Amino acid sequence: MVRFLFLIGVLFSVSGHSQSKIDSLEKRVGLEKVDSLKVNLLLNLFDEYQYEDPAKADTSIHRALDIAKGIQDKRYEVMALNAFADLLNGRAQNDSAITVFQKALTLAEDVKYDSGKGIALLGLGNTYLSKGDLIQAETYHKRNIAFAGQVDDFEGMASSHNNLGNIYNEKGEYKKAMEAYTYAAKMNTEIGNEKNAGINLANIGLINQKLKNYDKALDYYAKSDSLFKKFDFLPGRAFVLKNMGVVYRNQEKPDAALEKYHQALESYKQMDLKREMSQVYQNIGNIYSDRSQSDQAIYNYHRSLSIAVQTSDSINMAMFSQSLGQEFFYAKKWDSAGYYSKRALEMAKVVGADLTVMDGYKTLSEVNYASFNYKDAYDFRILYQTMRDSLYTIEKRDLAEEIEAQYQNEQKTKEIALLASEKELQALQLSKRKNERNGTIAIATFMLLLAVLLYNQYRIKQKANKELQELDQLKSNFFANISHEFRTPLTLIKGPIEHLEQNPEEKLGREDVKMIRRNTNKVLGLVNQLLDLSRIDQDKLQLKSTEGDVFKCLRIATASFNSHAAQRNMDYRVKVPSGMLWAAFDRDKLEKVVYNLLSNAFKFSEDGELVVMEASYANTELVIQVSDSGRGISKDKLPFIFDRFFQVDSSITKDREGSGIGLSLSKDLVELMDGTITVSSEEGKGTYFTVQIPIERIKMPQASVEVSIREEANEIPKPETFEWPKADSRDLPEILLIEDNDDMRQFIKKQLLNTYRVIEAKNGEQGLKMAMAYLPELLITDLMMPKMDGIELCKKLKTNLETSHVPVIMLTARAGVENKIEGLETGADDYLTKPFDAKELVVRVKNLIDQRQRLREHYRNNAYTVHPEKIATTSLDRKFLEQVLDLLEKEHANANFGVPQMQRSLAMSKTQLQRKTKALTNESPGELLRNFRLKRAAQLLYQKADTVTQIAYQVGFNNLSYFAKCFKALYGVSPSSY
Repeated sequence: MVRFLFLIGVLFSVSGHSQSKIDSLEKRVGLEKVDSLKVNLLLNLFDEYQYEDPAKADTSIHRALDIAKGIQDKRYEVMALNAFADLLNGRAQNDSAITVFQKALTLAEDVKYDSGKGIALLGLGNTYLSKGDLIQAETYHKRNIAFAGQVDDFEGMASSHNNLGNIYNEKGEYKKAMEAYTYAAKMNTEIGNEKNAGINLANIGLINQKLKNYDKALDYYAKSDSLFKKFDFLPGRAFVLKNMGVVYRNQEKPDAALEKYHQALESYKQMDLKREMSQVYQNIGNIYSDRSQSDQAIYNYHRSLSIAVQTSDSINMAMFSQSLGQEFFYAKKWDSAGYYSKRALEMAKVVGADLTVMDGYKTLSEVNYASFNYKDAYDFRILYQTMRDSLYTIEKRDLAEEIEAQYQNEQKTKEIALLASEKELQALQLSKRKNERNGTIAIATFMLLLAVLLYNQYRIKQKANKELQELDQLKSNFFANISHEFRTPLTLIKGPIEHLEQNPEEKLGREDVKMIRRNTNKVLGLVNQLLDLSRIDQDKLQLKSTEGDVFKCLRIATASFNSHAAQRNMDYRVKVPSGMLWAAFDRDKLEKVVYNLLSNAFKFSEDGELVVMEASYANTELVIQVSDSGRGISKDKLPFIFDRFFQVDSSITKDREGSGIGLSLSKDLVELMDGTITVSSEEGKGTYFTVQIPIERIKMPQASVEVSIREEANEIPKPETFEWPKADSRDLPEILLIEDNDDMRQFIKKQLLNTYRVIEAKNGEQGLKMAMAYLPELLITDLMMPKMDGIELCKKLKTNLETSHVPVIMLTARAGVENKIEGLETGADDYLTKPFDAKELVVRVKNLIDQRQRLREHYRNNAYTVHPEKIATTSLDRKFLEQVLDLLEKEHANANFGVPQMQRSLAMSKTQLQRKTKALTNESPGELLRNFRLKRAAQLLYQKADTVTQIAYQVGFNNLSYFAKCFKALYGVSPSSY
């Protein structure tokens, strides 16, 4: 039987060839002075050249080896040796590859370099597999699996499982092979290695192909090819092309199969992969064999065998020899058929290729039968039959009948004769075809150049489009954030003014005036920053230098943060020299830089942490350093923090407000003053900004000294005192207010305080805990908050049985319809957009609380039956009520059924059940059970279903006097009078 076998054994990577990347690497290699870094660059260059320019790949890897040998850290030599051995294996120089991998393994073990050891073990297993030594290959891959498990090298473990599948496949042990491939695919998927998962899927496709599950095989090949396309993985795509050719051949689509084989062959030639080239020649030979074109088949089989001999590939030498033996049998050349089949049989037994051994027995049986050597034919047929039965347990291959074989041989003889007559005609047409071929090549070359040009234009356009999309996204985020920055202070300005309009006889309190001034200044500051950015873009922003004391300016600017630091219990240190630095400088721009840096430091530091501002002057240079002990900035985001609109945390759960323009503006202003600003940061330890501005000290007029000192004393603001709020013990409905802006929180609280008790939380996470602890009548929350945003908070509340009944009003500065819909879809009962009317908020709060109270009254006043959908406002509450009522309906007649039994049946604690039933029905669990029994008794009495005594017992009352007392308390009359 003519077969073919190819498995992806080595997980090598072929990336798209990028000349610009190669040029960059070549340039960096030439400039690099550190040997260890140069080795890394050369190995990267080797990866780029490996499948594109083998000569330059050789040069790069040998340079890397020469340099690595002189480095004290031997890990670099291990990396270079492994890469060189992998190159040798890919070129089928198996013995040399084994020697180099062994050297790398020994060196890696000496220096305890785990990664290098794993790569060497994997490489040895792959090389022995390529060589056909299945025993050694299996030994090294199992050894690597054990080692990879010790060092958590999941990728190496998956690779060795894949190659164990290759080994079992060679042996015909398909069940074991499928298990190994499936395990490798699962592991690669879990660690996110999609390319190697594609390799595993392709090998699973190969198993299905061998079992003649062709549709499944094509499906797996398509899945793997989609992953290979994603990574431009040329070896994988060539593998898929070749095996799709095999499937098409088995589906009797020879033209489609030949097309796939030739595409695969060109790819393997490009990569100089000889073993794979030999296998494709074998497959092409199979097609010609199917067509009874024995000359073409034998020609291609000889080409595949010569490459296998050249590369010492024992498995393929046996396989290709068997293919030649089979084809010579078809051509009725018995001696040649017997010679190649015996040769294949000997080699296959040595390497343990059982399938080839089986096919060899079959061919030798047929050859001996045709040669009238019936005894040997019978012996070989018995050997073939025995091995076939042991190998194929899923689907057996049928033996060819003698008459069918003779018929096929006659048909092949006729077709060979026909082919010989056609050759003369082909010779006459050869000259014409050469001319046509040359024209086709010229046109193809032109089309290829045009395609490359168009592709490059497409790539450039795609890159530009991507950059524009990223910029648009940044701008969209900026406008969403800046609208939030404007809407919140506008609400706090608008609210007191509307209150004054509606109540002209009242006066604004001092705190209201201060709040209006704070938020007016905040809006003005935002507008000024936007105007400054506009002027900078138009090169219209100019320095307005005036003489003054620089240190005094810094002391005044930093003092404005004293009260904020005191309120948050932060360690705020200002180190400005006590003397004077008289110079000509732009006070406004310097203050903006300092304010932005300090504001940023406080913004991203938790309460109780450290913020330091230090100034010094030396060598005509002012140095300002602002540092904090906050969360820090990750390395991947640090290079972008001065970019306009960039925010370290751009999510709606970000801990602090911001627009993404402060640091960008600070950098522009510092550069306008001919200075520089730099930053360093470490996550979890804090951030450090350094500003350096050239300033010339000038002589200060003597008369200004005393005035300057008095002005400074007057200008530095005094920190405000901070008082803790007193607890509210009034018997009023309780509202939980969750808002991260202090002014907004106090403003809303003031509107509600006369009618409700208000408890406060500063972020979603704290608000969720307080909601669980206090179970308020109503909850008001902002959308954009730190720790947890309003959307997530609402989801958690509405999906928790304890809090699902609490009405939620969501406040937001995001005015879009889609934002409102998103908020309402999560279960929010109402939605208000900033700036909002304070009276509207109060009315909506009152309506929701009244609605809840009416639902409770509906339950209490219902005479006989209760409809949960009319009481509950959420599906979770409705489900709970249905569950409670079903339980009461089932157990109310049981006199022993009480609150403890109700708790157990509902799987709720006493406190949970008490709070939930009280919130939904305004009744405790005991009252709920008792009133349910009384309502059912009233229903039976109205229907005159039985005597009062019997009805009392029927609804679970043992004590008739207690029943009568409770009934009269609920309905105002005795049971007998009802």
